[in-house]
Amino acid sequence: MLKRTLTGAAVLAVVLGAWFADRSMGGRAWALAALGAIVTIGALDELLKMGAAKPGRRAFGRVLGVVWLVLMLMPALSPNAATEKIGDLLTAVSLVWAFYLAMQLRAGPGPVPNKLAGSLWFQIPYVGGVACLVSLLAAGALGYVIGVVLVAKSSDIGAYFVGKRFGRRKMSPLVSPNKTWEGAIGGIVLPMLLAPFLLAGVEVHPVLSPGHVIPDVWWIAALHGLVIAVLTIISDLSESLLKRSRAVKDSGTVFGQSGGFLDLVDSLLLVGPCALAYTAFFPA
Repeated sequence: MLKRTLTGAAVLAVVLGAWFADRSMGGRAWALAALGAIVTIGALDELLKMGAAKPGRRAFGRVLGVVWLVLMLMPALSPNAATEKIGDLLTAVSLVWAFYLAMQLRAGPGPVPNKLAGSLWFQIPYVGGVACLVSLLAAGALGYVIGVVLVAKSSDIGAYFVGKRFGRRKMSPLVSPNKTWEGAIGGIVLPMLLAPFLLAGVEVHPVLSPGHVIPDVWWIAALHGLVIAVLTIISDLSESLLKRSRAVKDSGTVFGQSGGFLDLVDSLLLVGPCALAYTAFFPA
């Protein structure tokens, strides 16, 4: 428990340091974007390993992951019709694969998610969901990304504590035995309470949609929290489905008992592309 606490504190310290640097400099959030890029490639490498990719295939997968990241950054760095269409296409692909995986939750662990975990066609865009948040950070949407991530992580926290205290009814015992419906309620209520403080009045995309903000109305922000919470729960379960199908407990060991990079961002793999796609509703 002490090691897990220290690991969490160290990760938090690094993130806070990057956030402080970005806040101090203003403009594009390069420090957090760099951290996000490292986490994205780390999570991809863990998924490649989980999918039993040989060394050469893992190296090729990492290269493709870097290419995906670069293409996702282009709309922020060089906004024009071509880069925006490429970014939209990659975001859509990430969304399709994330939702397709989520559709397998009802059947539980089996051949379909097992096959997906070993396919580059799935691995790159699936982890590319985190690249969507990196793209937003590179565009300078620091407040929006921080708000979305904190609301998503608050869902994990609410679900954990409420589930531990009141959890009785298993949500998906074959996929994630510790998750309960009571915990899910906590994982929805807490984000709805926090979203008005974290997202109301926040600018969504300074480059592609300058000046457009999430309405500064508490109940609208709370609805955003509800949507993010539901996506977070689905995203978390989906990553657990991959691990169960591959008979893996944690995606990695870089964070000790807390798992690996993929475990760190599992709740954002669906939230990320949805957050970026949402900015399309605010035309420039």
